[in-house]
Amino acid sequence: MIAFIRLTKLAWAIVYGLTVDRPASSPIGRAAWQQRQARRMLRALGTKVTVSGTFPAEGLIVSNHLGYLDTIVIAAHAPLVFVAKSDVRKWPVIGLLLESAGTILADRSRRSSASETSSEMRRAMECGLPVVFFPEGTSSDGSSVLPFKPALLQIALDTRKPITPAAISYDATTGDLKNDVCYWGDHTFATHTIRLAKIRNLSAHLHIGNAPPLPEDRKSAAQALHAAVSGLRPR
Repeated sequence: MIAFIRLTKLAWAIVYGLTVDRPASSPIGRAAWQQRQARRMLRALGTKVTVSGTFPAEGLIVSNHLGYLDTIVIAAHAPLVFVAKSDVRKWPVIGLLLESAGTILADRSRRSSASETSSEMRRAMECGLPVVFFPEGTSSDGSSVLPFKPALLQIALDTRKPITPAAISYDATTGDLKNDVCYWGDHTFATHTIRLAKIRNLSAHLHIGNAPPLPEDRKSAAQALHAAVSGLRPR
């Protein structure tokens, strides 16, 4: 019953956001809409969020990645722009919401994509919006932080914008966090969302670190940030 109620509320929140409180056309307006929408979705799912550290007002934010819930948790905290792989266009509901929010979608199948993605990230930062992405390149079960891919860090090095590490973790009184919250492997969206909605007392914890000094090259930056994000995860 609790899953049915939460999924009904979630559906209402999504429909309301797309038909009544529609996203604006400007980057800042879309980011503000994304924050409101994320808060509605978290309320519908009965998910509480605690934040430690200071959320940055500019630059890049990099985090570990456990699943689609991560984006909702981070988006609820501030207006910002995500970078995601273009495959999310095919995800039911999530793909539509991310596109409506102005998410930068990177197409890894095209060689020119990295340059185009960097240009879009630059424009978002010039609007005063932090840009968030998950340098692991995929989600996992949360047992460790996968190696970071350095390519998208270059824009911060070129513009000398700060890169802030962050880490997400979850806890609950029921369910299996590795399979009912984390979205990875051969999970399917519909069945996973039902399991997620069944969890009682789900809490998300967003840990924000301090932006380290910028190294000269992106590989060194990736290694330093991987260590920083790993260090922010609860022991």
